[in-house]
Amino acid sequence: MESLTVPEYVWYWGKAEKDAGGYHLLPYHCLDVAAVAAVWWDASPTIRRSFSSHASCSEVQSRAWLLFFVALHDYGKFDLRFQLKVREVWEKLHPLAGQGASLPSQFDINQYQHGESGLFWFKKDFFALNGCEPTADSLFIDDEPLQWSNWKPWVEAVTGHHGHVKQAEYASDASLSVSVDGRFAEIDQTARKEWLKALEQLFLRPAGLSLDNAPPPPSPLLAGFCSVSDWLASRCDDTNFSFHQSPLSISDYFTQKFSQDAPAILAFSGLNGTAKSYGGISDLLPAIATPRPLQTKVDQLPLQDGLTIIEAPTGSGKTEAALAHAWRLLATGQADSIIFALPTQATANAMLGRLESLAERIFTNSPNLLLAHGNARFNRTFTDLKRRGYSDVADPDGWTQCGEWLAESRKRVFLGQIGVCTIDQVLISVLPVKHRFVRGLGVGRSVLIVDEVHAYDAYMYGLLEEVLRQQRQCGGSAILLSATLPATLKQQLAAAWGDQRTECNPSAAYPLLTWLGNVDFPPISLARHETPKPVTVEIEALRLEGMEPDQTLLARLVRAAESGAQVAVICNMVNDAQRIAAALREMTSAPVGLFHARYRFKDRQIRESEVIDCFGPSGKREQGRILVATQVVEQSLDLDFDWLVTQLCPVDLLFQRMGRLHRHPRASRPAGYDKPVCTILLPCECNYGYTGKIYADTRVLWRTEQLLASASAGQVTFPAAYREWIESAYQEKSWGTEPDLVIAGFEKFKDKTWSKTYSAKEMIRKAFEITPFSDSDENVTAVTRDDEMGLTVIPVIDSPKGRRFLDGGLLGDLDEFRRAEELALNSINVPARWSGWLKALCEIDDERRYWLTMTEQGEGCYVREGEKVAFRYHCDTGLERVK
Repeated sequence: MESLTVPEYVWYWGKAEKDAGGYHLLPYHCLDVAAVAAVWWDASPTIRRSFSSHASCSEVQSRAWLLFFVALHDYGKFDLRFQLKVREVWEKLHPLAGQGASLPSQFDINQYQHGESGLFWFKKDFFALNGCEPTADSLFIDDEPLQWSNWKPWVEAVTGHHGHVKQAEYASDASLSVSVDGRFAEIDQTARKEWLKALEQLFLRPAGLSLDNAPPPPSPLLAGFCSVSDWLASRCDDTNFSFHQSPLSISDYFTQKFSQDAPAILAFSGLNGTAKSYGGISDLLPAIATPRPLQTKVDQLPLQDGLTIIEAPTGSGKTEAALAHAWRLLATGQADSIIFALPTQATANAMLGRLESLAERIFTNSPNLLLAHGNARFNRTFTDLKRRGYSDVADPDGWTQCGEWLAESRKRVFLGQIGVCTIDQVLISVLPVKHRFVRGLGVGRSVLIVDEVHAYDAYMYGLLEEVLRQQRQCGGSAILLSATLPATLKQQLAAAWGDQRTECNPSAAYPLLTWLGNVDFPPISLARHETPKPVTVEIEALRLEGMEPDQTLLARLVRAAESGAQVAVICNMVNDAQRIAAALREMTSAPVGLFHARYRFKDRQIRESEVIDCFGPSGKREQGRILVATQVVEQSLDLDFDWLVTQLCPVDLLFQRMGRLHRHPRASRPAGYDKPVCTILLPCECNYGYTGKIYADTRVLWRTEQLLASASAGQVTFPAAYREWIESAYQEKSWGTEPDLVIAGFEKFKDKTWSKTYSAKEMIRKAFEITPFSDSDENVTAVTRDDEMGLTVIPVIDSPKGRRFLDGGLLGDLDEFRRAEELALNSINVPARWSGWLKALCEIDDERRYWLTMTEQGEGCYVREGEKVAFRYHCDTGLERVK
């Protein structure tokens, strides 16, 4: 089968079927990947700009270097140990080679990793080509070739395409065992060097380059770009990238794949959308709506990559303003897509619904709108969009689609035209997790919009700063949205972007539009006649034991609902919400709803929909209602209440809660509720109890309480209060009047924050050294997610046929996929402090899920009794600890 006229590199397989019935020769698979990369490069101004912006060579030469290195991504497969992983194919290609020869052991074959080993072999070969042959006992010599530092980051990135980019100095020695017949090492070396020379002729020489030249610095997107190109080119079928098993000119082969297969597979992937020409902010608003002054200002922002910070009140149209600026960048080739990151799954779900119609106004041809969070695949809107994406029949209305391929993985969700996710999914892109660079590619080619940027735990900002640093390095853009952004945090985030000019100015104008980039651009504020009309909220501060309503306040809540008012009670603890809702239901026949985070996911979805149906912009207001809820309603959910009662919380979150008061203009409201009133429950003494565990910065809690006490005429006037109150509460300098108990709590909070921030930064620093984690590894979740709801409980019941979920589904009847799906739908997040009680009652599996076996006690009610604690679950009230 072999021929002297055929290069040695041809006789290596790159893809093979498990039964060895078919195989694809390695050089042609490598060219498949390069063809995808070439078509993608040509189709995406963002990709071209990312690779060319810092290069000292022409765009043609940048493209040549990229294709050359992408075609080297499987360099480690030119190795006998890899070839023997499917021995039948190796023997077909080399029918006489194994006769009487000493071959590698099965252990060595199984242990061989072609990614890391490809990095080792390339360094060894590159040294040899440059006259720096390493010594026999060590590859890592001091006398490195002069240009190695230029080549090194390119090779590290492309050989890391299977999940982990490793630095060359940490690559393990991949030399063949001395027990293996030495001629095999010589054959492999010959094939590798011939392949280098062949790629030089195919890609570098036509661009006036050679192996003697130094490549420019690679884009930070390289590893992700190569990995996704490889994924796409590996989708072999009878039509595209079909297996090729005989020699063919690599030039002819590449030309064919570049012109036929690669365009088809890229179109199938849904990666490349086309933005419509920017039509102005009005195109993103309902037909009858008039753009707000702040929204029109985005048209003044520079059309180049940069960091935009939008500070404006709740309900002022920040989302549409951010999308308008993102659209402007998309339409001018500054980005390919949009990623919208939010604090919680509930806010991400709500944003998905809002963006479904807006996506069609920004992109042509049914753009892919994708959702990424822990339970994304169970969101009904997302599932419906995916189902439409699978349809063979064109949707006559052209609704936004979720591409089949893109929706298969949370990693690839970042590659659609619009991705909606929880913030942890973005933060993971800078941590040492497998395929983190795919998320990095998705973020880097997008306009990253981070909503409610004030709402994250303090230690998460260290990761967000790294995200912003990398976004700037990629030549990307970011937009940060907040109603309540402290000046110190704004300055911190601006510095992460590389801007040291943003001053910590507590008295800056509000609302404010700030743009930071490569040119000086003054912040945009509103003229006096454009500023939002002042809104005054009356404050009623009540000191009550445990910050819980007493009988007098409960009776007032009942009277309000019975008179037709839409009332909200927002608690900091689920336990409090459950107790208060139960007490109110005993007192009135008016509907009393309960909404928090401690439901099975399938029940929480139903609750969320009911809340939006009742209290949303088009809610049913034919009768009064009470909603008792927790923090799940304070961010991004568009709800409108006539009266709000809330437990004390940090001032920025308190203002978010107040933003749900009189949110939409209405012709009339019930008598006595024509003005917004917020009743705030305060502790009887300077002890915040469990609230101080949830909001560990007790100094901000105490300061918020003092600001409420000193409010002029018992009122808060917006938007002026956003700057005045928040800067006062969050200023670094001590007020000098904080009680010792508050100071002690604040110091403890600072120590914990520093510890988590340090852990996150250490993970970033060692990303190239350590074995990558999984997305759900506790080392990752510890620095990307709030540990208040840090444990997962699966409530189940025993039956003669085996373990069942509460709704009767038998676990033993489920295949692997359905089992994973049902586990997610039936999971409940509970506080980490419950671990002691749960360990005594639960079975804990390898993924640290707590299986809580319960017994049915009345219709829909399930209980589990222990010596010191008991739990009860009902779809209406969620999981309760009842003793």
